[in-house]
Amino acid sequence: MTKGPAATQGSATAETVAAGPEGPVAKQAAITLASRAGAGAAPGADWSAPSRLTKMLTDRAQKSLDPLKLPEGFQSKVVAPRNAKLVREEKKDAPLTPSAFLKEMSLTTEQRLANTHEMRLPRIVQLLDMSETSHQKFSSVDLDRTLFQPFPSEVIFQNYAPCELYEVPLILRNNDKIPRLVKVVLESSPYFRVISPNDVCNKVAPGMPSTFRILFTPEENKDYFHEVTCITEREKFIVPIRAIGARGILDFPDQLNFSMCPVKYNTQKTLLVRNIGNREARYQITTQRPFSVKPSIGTLGVNETTQFTIDFYPEKSGNHCEDLAVHYDTGEDIHVSLYGGATDVNVRLDKNSLTIEKTYITLANKRSVVIHNRSDIIAHFQWKVFATQEKEEEKKQKMCQTLKAEQNGMLDQLLMECHMNPALREHLSIVTRTFENRRATVHEDVMLFSNKVFSIEPL
Repeated sequence: MTKGPAATQGSATAETVAAGPEGPVAKQAAITLASRAGAGAAPGADWSAPSRLTKMLTDRAQKSLDPLKLPEGFQSKVVAPRNAKLVREEKKDAPLTPSAFLKEMSLTTEQRLANTHEMRLPRIVQLLDMSETSHQKFSSVDLDRTLFQPFPSEVIFQNYAPCELYEVPLILRNNDKIPRLVKVVLESSPYFRVISPNDVCNKVAPGMPSTFRILFTPEENKDYFHEVTCITEREKFIVPIRAIGARGILDFPDQLNFSMCPVKYNTQKTLLVRNIGNREARYQITTQRPFSVKPSIGTLGVNETTQFTIDFYPEKSGNHCEDLAVHYDTGEDIHVSLYGGATDVNVRLDKNSLTIEKTYITLANKRSVVIHNRSDIIAHFQWKVFATQEKEEEKKQKMCQTLKAEQNGMLDQLLMECHMNPALREHLSIVTRTFENRRATVHEDVMLFSNKVFSIEPL
């Protein structure tokens, strides 16, 4: 009769542990220890030692089976915004101005996520057989969409310090009308980790989210790239991870206005630009005619300054608008809006036509024409064959096409002769180089007035 209570107590201990959340290893250990205690214990035996051992083994088994957890004392400050808008079509981003780029780079990771109000369809990398993982083989979600919509569409970290821990939540919302499973896989990385929710093994109800947490621990303030793979019952899709490190930032103005300037006159503006970023800026600057910039390429250290000269040389009157694009080596393109108006100034000839009297053969006759400059600028002039730059370029193109046809004809004839005499192949490069030099001469020609009968001085 003394063994009855002990056996009963051992059974109760086994039942209590088996009903707990520890898992199969912990349950088996607890049941085995409880059974041994019931079988071999004497009446009135002390049960505290086996209970402590059972609890210790249970805790170890629990820790080995638990998912990755956040470090103790870590408090998340990141809050995902609500009611983000899904953008289905690829929308071309507006040009990034210098002030917008500076504002964007000044945000913390938390602020950047809070300012994200759009999400895009993720990139599907593989379709799966639903019959292998679910009895619900049909879905109301189209194949071009995923069963779960991720937010944010790209996980971004920025303005971080080395060896600190940062976190961004990745929210996966069930788009289907029935509960679905989802899991997130992250390739091994010393910098990124993923924390799964406690109910990761349970299905997510329709319209409800499942929140995973992406942890980032940088070694230095540089760029990092990674990605997570989200696996649903029907597909695998990718959510990219990007960590934006130190950046060089040139403090260009958002726009530059030349106001009204004379036609065919070079107007300049000089900008003093400083690198206000936290790393050296390697840049390349491009623009379109009638604007130009110098220098167009270079490197500027942190807090250093340099001068840029913007030229405005309009060929015709009217309004001219172009972008000055600053290309950073880190991949960003910044656009400065350039505007200039061109108008004709008061520079006139004293007569519109010139008639020269009859002249004997081999003799010369001359007349004079006067140019009046009644503007407030210095007028530089040339007597040219064509009235406009467009007609001049058209003439040069025709001349280059003629040279190209002549070159092809000579090369074809030379190739035929090479079959008889292989030594002539050395002349192929000579012919090609000769015609390249002739085409360069055509492009460099300023097309000044030239005529066998008439001459102008000064030209």
